[in-house]
Amino acid sequence: MATELTEAFSKALPAKKKAFQSRLKAWQKEEKAIEKSMGEFAANRKNATYGATEAVAYYLMSDMGFQDDTPKGFARSAASGGEPAPADLQEFQSLIESQGISVLVNNTQESSDATNMLTGTAGRAGVPVFDVSEQMPQAYTTLTDWIADLVARLDKTVSRAIIDDSDESGSSDGKDGPSANNDAGNSADDKSDTGAGSSN
Repeated sequence: MATELTEAFSKALPAKKKAFQSRLKAWQKEEKAIEKSMGEFAANRKNATYGATEAVAYYLMSDMGFQDDTPKGFARSAASGGEPAPADLQEFQSLIESQGISVLVNNTQESSDATNMLTGTAGRAGVPVFDVSEQMPQAYTTLTDWIADLVARLDKTVSRAIIDDSDESGSSDGKDGPSANNDAGNSADDKSDTGAGSSN
């Protein structure tokens, strides 16, 4: 599509053909960098899963290799704009409490009692929350800049959670007596300090 648009604009404004082609090449370079980052993440996180308060980042998550484990009943309610049934909300909370997903995707533009309950549950369960909006924030000048930042933040969010889990499991076997207990306590403090329940 971008190539076709460049050709169309170049025919309409031949004097600006070089400028259009230069912009196309710059965009293609940025696009390839994003695709590379997504591919590397998918290759290194083959079992990554997520649940979402809304399907606002569905294509991004799919391109990065995530499996959508959002409970179907909750997803249907979110798609129709209605409130989830208590049973569907409870199912989602149980999934989060058991750490059955790698990350919770939260639509910051659609806050409700249900989404607040889910993000709160994630914070208590140590499941990272990845905040994303439906519209591009004003801080970004181009769509590719925004997507590139989303990919980088998501990678950091999930990777941080994996490191926290690894530290916790490595210090909870109880074989080292008092020092093991201290390590486990420090791990819990670290998780609190890094804000495992939300992304920056």
